[in-house]
Amino acid sequence: MISINWKPSSRELRWFAGLLIVFFAVVAGIWKFKSGQMSGPAILVGVTSTIGLLGLAAPQAIRWVYVGWMVAAFPIGWVISHLLLAAIFFGVIMPIGLILRVLGRDPMRKSFDRSASTYWIARPTEPTDSQRYFRQF
Repeated sequence: MISINWKPSSRELRWFAGLLIVFFAVVAGIWKFKSGQMSGPAILVGVTSTIGLLGLAAPQAIRWVYVGWMVAAFPIGWVISHLLLAAIFFGVIMPIGLILRVLGRDPMRKSFDRSASTYWIARPTEPTDSQRYFRQF
């Protein structure tokens, strides 16, 4: 289960501070490039650089920023991951299963057979040579 790290280490906080500076510098650059204005991106870079440099110098000082960011990002990540899993299941796994069912295939042999006395599948016995354990494939 994924959980929020309420007590991050100094190393994690330094990484967060460095990534904060880089991420918002890129965002401000894109903002300036698209809009052409200078004041908004300059304020963004100034605020995030101040927080980031404070985090690089004294990591525990930005712990509240890190925890707040994680609290805000956790629900977004949870929703996106579940939507992605649902898309993969309903877009890939379920159509394969439906195609196999339409074709009458049962690769796992799950069908019920009333006339069968057992569902045991006899396999050929392998030699008991201990060297076979070193040849797994």
